[in-house]
Amino acid sequence: MIEMHEADMNHYKKYGIEDLVWDTFFRQWVLSPTRETDIVWKQWQAENPEMVANINKAREVVLSLRVAEPEISTAEISKIVKETIAKTTPGNAVTSEPEVYTIVPFHKKFWFKIAASLTIVMFFAWLAKSRLTEHGLSGVKENLTADHGLLIEKINSGKAPLLVRLDDGSQVTLAPESRIRYARKFVGSKREVFLTGEAFFDIHKDPSRPFFVYANELVTKVLGTSFTIKAYKTSKEVTVEVKTGRVSVFTQLDPDAKEKISNHELEGVVLSPNQKIIYARDQIRMVKTLVEKPEIIISKAKTPQFIFEDMPVSEVFDSIGKAYGIDILYDEELLKDCPLTAILENQTLHEKLTIICKAIEANYEILDGQIVVHGKGCKN
Repeated sequence: MIEMHEADMNHYKKYGIEDLVWDTFFRQWVLSPTRETDIVWKQWQAENPEMVANINKAREVVLSLRVAEPEISTAEISKIVKETIAKTTPGNAVTSEPEVYTIVPFHKKFWFKIAASLTIVMFFAWLAKSRLTEHGLSGVKENLTADHGLLIEKINSGKAPLLVRLDDGSQVTLAPESRIRYARKFVGSKREVFLTGEAFFDIHKDPSRPFFVYANELVTKVLGTSFTIKAYKTSKEVTVEVKTGRVSVFTQLDPDAKEKISNHELEGVVLSPNQKIIYARDQIRMVKTLVEKPEIIISKAKTPQFIFEDMPVSEVFDSIGKAYGIDILYDEELLKDCPLTAILENQTLHEKLTIICKAIEANYEILDGQIVVHGKGCKN
């Protein structure tokens, strides 16, 4: 059985059908299942039977997303989504006439229409994106200006990073050929800045006033953490990489963007240390993965010693995962009898994993910001 902390899947208890459809880990399980991910999701369904119906419906949507239905109008899209939420949310019963069961052509089935409507929404989102202004933030910019007066703009036209100190104590290290706009003094219930280019943010913690960074089509929401955003005007991708704390990321085209901005909770795709989001602007698609060179997140005073002598590989994976703050999923039953003796003090995370997997005749992949180990067990 894959060792996976209960907390890692607990957030799915709050997910509706649409949340599941857009969740990267869920989609990858549906479209490209592995033995390990199949075990995780089947076990979780067994433990949460009340979610099985939503999961089955979301699976049908994901599997049908590639199909377009040009006859569906935007009004029908809105109606279908509202009906879906009403029918799948407890307490929102809809009075209707007795059901009459008939054979319906596949292209007219309810869930097929939902899938097609989601595809069309993505197309409309692409059209909307092309109407954004130079910074891609015209609507938000006007609102902020109206609330807070004129914005300060700092442009780094030099060759060295430029340090920008904000009113709340936060610091932004602006890369060359980048610019940032912000209010001289943050007032109200949130702090907002606008980035074009690249910057490292070290945000002062203030849970009562979330901090937002608007960069091209992405919105990054934090309560207090450090992270890097790359959002150059001509780049085909926008990336967000987390160093400490947690951030949530969503697009300005998200139909629930206003609610996610007004809610003080972290919603959207949540990133932890050593994780990043890659947003493909031309495809309107986000992929959650790991940063190129994950760093140890434990303080230097508690830096672990990666010296293992005849230690069960399960304990080795647990030790490394804890040090880097990354979940490592594996089949505990298969690897329970696999001992490891190795000194892994000076290697990168990927080098450590490669050495371990070679020793136990296994391999690993990065899936939804986690590491999944595939193996057939040990010969001994």
